[in-house]
Amino acid sequence: MADQKATPLYVKNAILFSIAFLIAAIIYIIDINVPSSIAIGAIYSLVILYSWILPTKNISIYIGILCTILIILGMSKKSASLPQGSLEGFNTFIAIIVVWVCVTLVSAAKSGYAGLEKVLSLLEKKVFERTKALLKSQKELEISERIYSSLYENSNEMLASIKNNNEVIRCNETLANKLGYSKDEILGRSIEFLHHENSLANLRNSLKGYNEGKSIKNAELQLKTNSGKDIDVILNVSSSKNNNGTIAFKRFSWTDITELKRIENERIAYAEKLEAKNKELEQFAFIASHDLQEPLRTVTSFSELLSNEYRTQFDETGKDSLNFILEATGRMQNLVKALLDYSRIGKDAEMQQVNFIEIIEDLKKDLSLKITETNTLIEYDVVDVAVMGYKDEVRQLFLNLILNAIKFGKKEVSPIIKISSLKKQNEIQFCIADNGIGISKEHQHKIFKIFKRLHSRNEYDGTGIGLAHCQKIIDLHGGKIWVESSLGKGSKFFFTLKT
Repeated sequence: MADQKATPLYVKNAILFSIAFLIAAIIYIIDINVPSSIAIGAIYSLVILYSWILPTKNISIYIGILCTILIILGMSKKSASLPQGSLEGFNTFIAIIVVWVCVTLVSAAKSGYAGLEKVLSLLEKKVFERTKALLKSQKELEISERIYSSLYENSNEMLASIKNNNEVIRCNETLANKLGYSKDEILGRSIEFLHHENSLANLRNSLKGYNEGKSIKNAELQLKTNSGKDIDVILNVSSSKNNNGTIAFKRFSWTDITELKRIENERIAYAEKLEAKNKELEQFAFIASHDLQEPLRTVTSFSELLSNEYRTQFDETGKDSLNFILEATGRMQNLVKALLDYSRIGKDAEMQQVNFIEIIEDLKKDLSLKITETNTLIEYDVVDVAVMGYKDEVRQLFLNLILNAIKFGKKEVSPIIKISSLKKQNEIQFCIADNGIGISKEHQHKIFKIFKRLHSRNEYDGTGIGLAHCQKIIDLHGGKIWVESSLGKGSKFFFTLKT
């Protein structure tokens, strides 16, 4: 069934005004037909009172004027037939007074009502806006609570809220799932129920300290699962406080570090095993090289004796063989010495202040003959700062790299060695650059390994240990060493030392 159309506002207003005029007309007709001794004009006050419901502003005044005119017209119509001294004039005056008293009352009432309506409208608007804002805030709060609840329940951390008597009053799904319990099995239980017995003393001491104002941060404990499995955790505790500053409840957050502990334990065990193996290797190298020196000295002594006393008795083949023995034992002695030096790196050494400028200047003096023979130029621009390190080892590091640059210089080209440094946040980076023969990229990864040689002994002598020496010294100081080079274009050896 279709809805009936609402009556237009202007039609409603026309009807209201028509009724007002009709009432006024009826009163006028009554007024001119009743005896003049009756103040019938006062009845016009009904029209004035009726004007309360009329919409136009100041309509009561306009109706009052109309009623006054009608009262005067009625009096004029009846005055011709009235005897002298009648009460008609007094009654008319009373009627007009009544009408305007009503006009005043109705106008004042309408004005007050309009003000009240305005206040009520404003209040209603404010109530509406406030209600709308509250509904929006409530919706946002509900969304926020859902987000918080989702984050709380699905957090990687195991979370729980604990009363001051250590009773669990809330926990998340992560805690329940990790420990193999339902939430109902955890809620209402003591927090100690969740911990391994080995951790209870530590937990109690931590909680006692917390209640005395100390913090609980990253406390290492163990939880126990429903199946009896141990979980290594770190515990952090915060609290929610009442208005008076007392603790309402504590928030426990456990982070599972079981896997991290396993990896750390494996790393420690591996490091200890590796350290033991390295000590064994160093001890073996020391003993082997030390024990080799005596027979080498014997071979060398007898070879030199043969060469000095009986050389003339050998034919050319014998002489060549004798020279070969002397050269081989010499190389062997150098190799044994290098092995001994390698095994002794860092042994019984003490950390002390190392000044790099002093080391470079000392090396230039010690290598002055070599520098003169090879016409080598050494330039340096390094930071004038002393750091803690193993001084003898650092000196050996610079010595090996400088000698390496001189050894692998280009033929008929004077070696130029430039030493520079760059101070970084917690380390110093050094660069020793040369203009030598360079190193091809495919060989750069193996030059710091022991006994690795890129050239034959006929081209360049040496033991193949010098750069391995450098690597071990850098490892001892917790730094890094690497090379940047191209064949025929010189090399740049970089290394870092912690400040």
